Amino acid sequence: MKIVIAGGGDIGFYFAKLLEQEYKNIVLIDSQKENLKSVETNLGIATILGDSTSYKTLVEAGVESCNYFIGFTSSESVNVLSCILAKKLGAKHTVARISNMEYILNKETLNFKLNGIDDIISPEFLAAREIEQILKEPSLTESTEIEDGKLKVIGLHLDINSRLIGKTLADSAKYNIANSFMVAAILRSGKTIIPNGRTVFETGDYLYFISTDKTTRQIFDFTGNPQIEIKNLLIVGGSRTGEYLAHKLNKNFKITLIEKDQAKCNELALRLEQTQVVHGDCTNTKLLEEERIGNYDAFVSVTGNSETNLLSCIVAKHHNVTKTIALIENIGLIDYSQNLGIDTLLNKKLAAANFLFKKIIKGNKLSFLIGIDAEILEFKLDNNSNLINKKIKDINFPENAIIGGVIRNGTGYITLGDFTLEEDDKVLVFSESQSSSKVISLFK
Repeated sequence: MKIVIAGGGDIGFYFAKLLEQEYKNIVLIDSQKENLKSVETNLGIATILGDSTSYKTLVEAGVESCNYFIGFTSSESVNVLSCILAKKLGAKHTVARISNMEYILNKETLNFKLNGIDDIISPEFLAAREIEQILKEPSLTESTEIEDGKLKVIGLHLDINSRLIGKTLADSAKYNIANSFMVAAILRSGKTIIPNGRTVFETGDYLYFISTDKTTRQIFDFTGNPQIEIKNLLIVGGSRTGEYLAHKLNKNFKITLIEKDQAKCNELALRLEQTQVVHGDCTNTKLLEEERIGNYDAFVSVTGNSETNLLSCIVAKHHNVTKTIALIENIGLIDYSQNLGIDTLLNKKLAAANFLFKKIIKGNKLSFLIGIDAEILEFKLDNNSNLINKKIKDINFPENAIIGGVIRNGTGYITLGDFTLEEDDKVLVFSESQSSSKVISLFK
């Protein structure tokens, strides 16, 4: 498979990094030498210095034979035009990164495929969608759907008063009588653990569960973590992400939105009739106090400034706001959300790259989990597989990997030792990165 990426900024770089582990024929185009230097130093892929809207550059990149052309530059118009040209030259599938959320909301009517753009992707929209999903299940820190929600990967911290603290995984099985979910991985002090029955839960553990779509409540019963209810939401930042959130969530929550630009504030007030729009700078703690920040159940900061988002969320936590979410540019900070005292840190570029990787590029790897040395792998068992009719407990599986679930005939199942695999099963595996090659060879 050949993939051409236009744009070597953060999103293009991260996407290329994801792809590099599965595909070797990748070309990245960028007009800035500095971006290409970083790619050449850290990734083993081909690079071209040039304009992705240039016929000569696209031909040099070999778009006529590429399976995917991805327009990931910071310019919406460049992405759209380069995708149109790449399609004309023979690219099989094109994807354009866009910023205008109206295009996303009306993509069926606009029918971009007629012009040669097979898919459009908006980092702002995807970040807003992730925040929306978290706010619908606010007791969770993250939630990833697999096969349209047939199975889920759910992440949450163990509450300090959790009944699991000091117990082994085997001891805690009595709290999961229905076997409706599985602890697939633990992040502890920066180290990834694929648990077994002898693994002891500790305070501060971050647990990753695999569950079916109806077992979130059982997971809270299992951990003993309290469930959070959100009624009042404060959004800081009238960005596209902030506006979309207010638009989507005003039926579920009472929302206040703070924006420091007066002109934008006036525009938002007209467009968001159900939202209280306030003019002000959230770096002014007095303003937040005047807005009685402590009365809100959730605080979401999505301004264009990462420092502002981080600091305002820290202030919100200081005023005992239950749920805080900050949008940040620095991917590396995501690992430190717990140390910062913020519930969830999101990066819109990371959201876009991961979404595209999962939904468009088809491979064994479904997702990369930030901050944890583990991957989610999926395998479909064909009629030649040696694993058909085998019980999971009889498979010589790598120690640092675990079969967490199976999708069979459109239904998700949590799989324990006595579960027998069948032909056409889609098998979901949680694996530490160093064990993924062994897992892949086992399924081959």
